[in-house]
Amino acid sequence: MRALLLAAAAVAVALPVVPAQTWTTAACGPATVSAGDYRQYEGTGPGTTAFTFLVTVSTAPGCTATGSVNYVTEHVSTTPADLVAASGTLTWTDSTTAAAVVVGVVRDSAPEPEEAFSLRLSGAQNLVIAKDRGRGQIIDDDLPPVETSLDGGKICWRYEGSVDLGVHTSTPARAPITLHYRTIHTGTNPPGYYPVKDGLITIPVGATRGTATIRLKTDQSLPDDQFYVEIFSPSAGTLGLTKVPVTVKTKR
Repeated sequence: MRALLLAAAAVAVALPVVPAQTWTTAACGPATVSAGDYRQYEGTGPGTTAFTFLVTVSTAPGCTATGSVNYVTEHVSTTPADLVAASGTLTWTDSTTAAAVVVGVVRDSAPEPEEAFSLRLSGAQNLVIAKDRGRGQIIDDDLPPVETSLDGGKICWRYEGSVDLGVHTSTPARAPITLHYRTIHTGTNPPGYYPVKDGLITIPVGATRGTATIRLKTDQSLPDDQFYVEIFSPSAGTLGLTKVPVTVKTKR
């Protein structure tokens, strides 16, 4: 028995020691970073329109990005009066989430050709720039003029559960057009519908129509009802018919 124990001990001593496996991120290498493009209407009236550029990072599978890059706006066919200059630094720490850079484009009501500016990336630290410029394309909404209107009022039945009001633009959308809508109550009875404070309508590229939906209370004991729907704050152009009545009838 003593001989067997000595033999086992000798084998154990002879076996090489294998270190525990360690994982490293060195194989991942630096991530790449790219500036996206953004195309939108300039907008009419006071204030600015937000142009939101997405700056994305790309890594090998299972890896994340750690590093930074600088950004700055540059004019292509714009002038300093056309936009609010922006610059800064974007930083990622073990992340692959896209970063957003918002540039304010100054609205006006002057007919003019389309304009462009760029968001340029530079000074990357531990990142490789794959696309250094994002193009901001400013679509004029004054020539041809873009006007958005409600189609008109409606009479509907309460049991239908909802009512849709159409909106239309004077020209097909060259970029998504958004506008907001709300309900305005009339009379002294409680609303026989679900009030809307700030609904959103989106007219997609190439389309001329959108819809505002209001849900109705279907309780048939409620009296007939009337309210108004109003549209406001378009992202492009101006508004035509902004407010129409809706009459809700209870089937008896």
